[in-house]
Amino acid sequence: MVKESYLTPPPANPDTTPFDIDEHVWNRLVDWNVMQENLKEIWKNQAPGVFVEVGVVDGEFMSQTLMLEKNYSWTGLLIEPDPRSFRILQERRRNAWTSPVCIHYSHPESKKYWLRDLEEELPDHFLQLLMARSKLADETLTGDEERGIYISVPCMPLSTLLLAANITSIDLLASATGVDKDEKRIKDVINSKTFDVKMLLLHFPTGRLFDDPYPYIPGYIIDMEHSTLLVKLYIRRSHCKLISNAQCKKMHHYDIKEACHKYLCFNFLTVWSYS
Repeated sequence: MVKESYLTPPPANPDTTPFDIDEHVWNRLVDWNVMQENLKEIWKNQAPGVFVEVGVVDGEFMSQTLMLEKNYSWTGLLIEPDPRSFRILQERRRNAWTSPVCIHYSHPESKKYWLRDLEEELPDHFLQLLMARSKLADETLTGDEERGIYISVPCMPLSTLLLAANITSIDLLASATGVDKDEKRIKDVINSKTFDVKMLLLHFPTGRLFDDPYPYIPGYIIDMEHSTLLVKLYIRRSHCKLISNAQCKKMHHYDIKEACHKYLCFNFLTVWSYS
């Protein structure tokens, strides 16, 4: 039922136009362009992989997977519950499964979802930004209520959706909504032996990182070199081996910890981490 009701397969004629990460005016928001360069550096010489992106908006605006798909022939699953964004996502003909649901760590159910009102006569990139602010009702900010409307959307565990799409091996799982504790909503996948998530990308809100600059994800090591201030990359520990802990170095000017552990991951990627 999940596959028939909530999953759309990749289109027969996907848009394969190369993607330029420097083209859009929003490319420097929260160092999005830096993360894209880092992902390109990591994966450019590897075989095409599989991605899953939670909260992909319209499939273009600050997508963490579009460059990998268009320029390096990746495919996967794109998830977006806002019906306006999802309609545009479908029109973009991305080479991936798509699903109009919200992801949560609980049983399947309908939940209250807040849609940000759109202002008239705004440039497209401003409309993209406004649509990207839509979220579950219990995640809205105080005072936002009058700036949008509430609808009901289907929600389910990520594991349910992945099994319906027959996806168990994932090279990159991105949940870059900027909502606190995004890792909790996908823990049924990242903590499971059924799924092999090689790399995890999480966008943390600023307030979370004030208290915990390097959030710990069980079973993963943080890649301090390829992470940015707000967007962190994690590598599944089982794909890495420690090769040195004899020297330490500071990766970025904003880091408050030095990276003292050097790993080799996937047999091709050098990863520096604090532990």
